[in-house]
Amino acid sequence: MGKPTINFLRIWIFLIPFQVFSQNIGRVGLEGSRGFVIAHSSDLIPVSQTNPYGLKGSYQVLKTDQKNWEACNCFHYLGIGFSYHNFDSPDILGAAFSLSGSFEPILWQHKKWVLGLESGMGVSYLTRFYDSETNPSNTFFSAPISFLMFVAPHLEYSLTPEWTLQLALNYNHISNGGQKKPNKGMNYPMLSFGIYHYLNSVELPNHSKQPLERELVFFGEISYTNKNSEWAEKRKPSLALTGGAYKSITGINALGLGVELNRDFSFDGEDGISNDLMPAPFISHHFLFGRVDFSQRMSLYAHKPNGYNDYLFYQRYILQYQVWENLGLGIGLKAHGHVAENIEFRLGWKF
Repeated sequence: MGKPTINFLRIWIFLIPFQVFSQNIGRVGLEGSRGFVIAHSSDLIPVSQTNPYGLKGSYQVLKTDQKNWEACNCFHYLGIGFSYHNFDSPDILGAAFSLSGSFEPILWQHKKWVLGLESGMGVSYLTRFYDSETNPSNTFFSAPISFLMFVAPHLEYSLTPEWTLQLALNYNHISNGGQKKPNKGMNYPMLSFGIYHYLNSVELPNHSKQPLERELVFFGEISYTNKNSEWAEKRKPSLALTGGAYKSITGINALGLGVELNRDFSFDGEDGISNDLMPAPFISHHFLFGRVDFSQRMSLYAHKPNGYNDYLFYQRYILQYQVWENLGLGIGLKAHGHVAENIEFRLGWKF
């Protein structure tokens, strides 16, 4: 057993709390995984022919009271995890040590089977990254500290009340959020197999769901990020104003549309400020879990300044939490296909 694995197990054991409150369900998990790297541009193909593998330890808590149920109209786990992913290329890609927080609603359960959808974000320490002289091939990562985002459907089977097996399909993304170039970011799916040990057992109560909102929900948002680019010598802000609406079609799904107006100050065009404004209509899908809104948007560049980029469309992936009745705070990722551009902070208001 190598040193990374031994250190991983030590940290995982250290993170396990020593007690769980009786009204909560606590569990610890350990999983192994293996996958592949998506080569989202031609120059990445030579360094993408690897099969990453790794370990992850986690601790999660499910609170059974009505207040926590109303946060997403479902029972859900909140947790912390530590993972070690080796990219199977020690000289070029190295490995990632990541600490992350997670949210996992229970979507379905029947007898011994449970289906959940875990998503999370965190910070990764990368052992190998881009260097123009010593590591020019690794354009996935440009800094030792980067951001991790992931989503993972989980299928769980109970062996006993204390022990369960779990199978998961993880989609992982690591990038520095546009803080330093090159920033192509790495997308790597992994198949995971592991176990959970439940620290206590509590019967889930019956809570009533909030009625489905059938009316249109109108919203406005402002987003901010501080990004590095090929046009500027230092980081400069990028701001966007967004307006839109969505309508629920099922208990957790909604469809919507809107328009975004973006100004990227890291790009200084030659035709004046008005020409640098980038309007973009979009369509969206929303996963709605009470106060939590995870939306995916497909946007069209209706206009952009000459030389900005060669893309026609872009996506935004936004996780937002409604902190008060109308006010929401969140974080988003802008991407062109599989290529991440930047991570941003968002402030939203529902009308």
